[in-house]
Amino acid sequence: MRVLIPIDGGADCREAIRFVTSRKSWLENQKPQIELLYVQKPYIEHPMEEGDFDIQSWYYDDKIKAVFEDMAEDIATLPENVIKTSKIGHPAKVIASYAREIGADLIVMGARGLSALKNLYLGSVSLGTIARATCPVLVCREHYTPKDENLKIGIAVDGSGFGDLCTKFAVQNKDLFGTDASFEVIYVHADEETVPSELLDKGVLELDKLLPKYEQKEYTNAVESPLAQLKAAGLKAKPVELRGSLQTTLTHYADENLNMVVMGSHGKGRISSLVFGSSTRAMVASCRMPIFIVPGEA
Repeated sequence: MRVLIPIDGGADCREAIRFVTSRKSWLENQKPQIELLYVQKPYIEHPMEEGDFDIQSWYYDDKIKAVFEDMAEDIATLPENVIKTSKIGHPAKVIASYAREIGADLIVMGARGLSALKNLYLGSVSLGTIARATCPVLVCREHYTPKDENLKIGIAVDGSGFGDLCTKFAVQNKDLFGTDASFEVIYVHADEETVPSELLDKGVLELDKLLPKYEQKEYTNAVESPLAQLKAAGLKAKPVELRGSLQTTLTHYADENLNMVVMGSHGKGRISSLVFGSSTRAMVASCRMPIFIVPGEA
């Protein structure tokens, strides 16, 4: 596995490194190739085109050197063969494109960088990277790295194909979560959902009878395949049924019961655009613990 960790000297990117180093069994067994990437924004006074050019020029040298020196203690906790790379350009664009270029299997990054305002939940670099990335992105926040080797993982499903994609990622990378990790397949009945189109012609009394059955069918269809995949891989798994706002309900449940959440970049209402789903965006913004975002397959 090839892991890319964007850094900028901020607290959250240090947490991303701490998460990776906390996965001791995974590091020993899988021996992933880890690469640190620092992206220096071009100065307005010295406009340059983005891309590969001599980043060792005097103009950027001091800043690049300072960031790696400032994070030397954190970097020393990583395997000795860690790669250090610097580039110049728009951070979110460069991170995503470079991840594709090197064939990264995973991006582990902080939720916010040095320039993020305190009143914002999520930095623009994180948002931009998630929107552009073609590999899973793990977003970390300071002070919320799980301390246990074996994690409690929640896989959010909604009946779309992303449930299977998230489960596939979890199964293929099960060592990352611990040899005795446990998984929950979580479905949230959204309170704000409208009546299904196939039930619109029903009367109120009939609707009251049919709607619970419809919702139960939706829930069963959403969790059935992910559960089967997890159990076939020999992993401990159980279904969880919740009701409420996805952002509020799932965030609260995760904070109380889980170490990490895995969810797709889009849901049922996926649109064909660069921007990822609003529910996913809200979850990434509000969830305090590490959260994996798994993109759709190209």
